[in-house]
Amino acid sequence: MNEERIWELEEGEKRPVGVTHIVITALLIGIGAVVGAFGSFTLPLGFGVNFFWPAIAVQNIGSIWFGLWGVIAGSLFPIISNGIAGTPVYISLAYIPANAMQCFLPALAFRLFKADPRLRKLSDYVIFLVSITIGNIFGALYSPLVVLKGFGLLTAESVPIFIWGWFAGNEIAGIIFGIILLKFLSAIVIRSKPFVKRWLS
Repeated sequence: MNEERIWELEEGEKRPVGVTHIVITALLIGIGAVVGAFGSFTLPLGFGVNFFWPAIAVQNIGSIWFGLWGVIAGSLFPIISNGIAGTPVYISLAYIPANAMQCFLPALAFRLFKADPRLRKLSDYVIFLVSITIGNIFGALYSPLVVLKGFGLLTAESVPIFIWGWFAGNEIAGIIFGIILLKFLSAIVIRSKPFVKRWLS
């Protein structure tokens, strides 16, 4: 499939929203919850913040492949994974804007700039890296400064550690697992029915 046409509907092509999209969303939530919980126990800082969080790849890649279904799943599964790790639900709910942004920006960037999820050109890598980095910066600033500091859970001295922990934990895992998933699975996914060219189908 030509990279310029990945995000375009072919002549006469119809891609209706279907049960498969609901199934994909549920599957992403399940995978994200398991991977997120595992990541939460590896190098934890506390309150769902970790120095290495592989579940960020589910957020980034799920949204690139499956549009808003991936954004929905990526915004919700941390509530489950954080709960397993002992983070109160009210904190996880307050994290939703950060998690949603980390999902939405890569999905938007790939559609807006017509990047190839198979990462065949340097520009595809640049778009991926820049979009996840901006999302991680937002999450790393919003979650410790607005959520945790707002609830009075962090001291002034611990704020920089949590900002760096959120950013580094997401960025490193996102680059490693994100590139692997995109490079080796995108060719299969973009030819499948659940693949979302626009936002919902």
